Amino acid sequence: MMNAMDIESIRIHQLGPDDWQRLRRIRLLALAEAPYAFGSTLSWAQTRTDQNWRDLLALRTQFLATADDHDLGTVGAIAEDNAAHLISMWVTPEARGTGVADLLVRSVIDWATAKNYPDIHLEVSAGNATAERLYHRHGFRRTGVTGTISPEDPRLEFEMRLTLSTNP
Repeated sequence: MMNAMDIESIRIHQLGPDDWQRLRRIRLLALAEAPYAFGSTLSWAQTRTDQNWRDLLALRTQFLATADDHDLGTVGAIAEDNAAHLISMWVTPEARGTGVADLLVRSVIDWATAKNYPDIHLEVSAGNATAERLYHRHGFRRTGVTGTISPEDPRLEFEMRLTLSTNP
């Protein structure tokens, strides 16, 4: 397991169009390890074609945390209604508690700030206190908006939002 001293070796990469295989690999790992955290399923993701994965990466900004050529976590961001939407956050079990998640959230905040989005929103499934604490540390707050994860998944989720500073 990594320790806090290893945080210096962690690098955050923004995946490019040709990195779809890396996205597929880490997304399948995430869905297998933490199916409760996502609206999609491993079985559905396994049916995606190579072109589907390429298209997915073309539609989002995706960050990957690595250390010593090991993928440690990922997070995505999309533009949605003139705001940024943080999606698909996941960190490998062995990298949890090391600061990797904080670096990934910070990468989305920096991306959204550079794109001049006024805020970032995300959804957290009810009961995922660890994720809520992570986002809260970065200034996200519950908005009061709740819903189900999807029509096929009736679990409750709630929205959190971070208002970004605007430059005068």
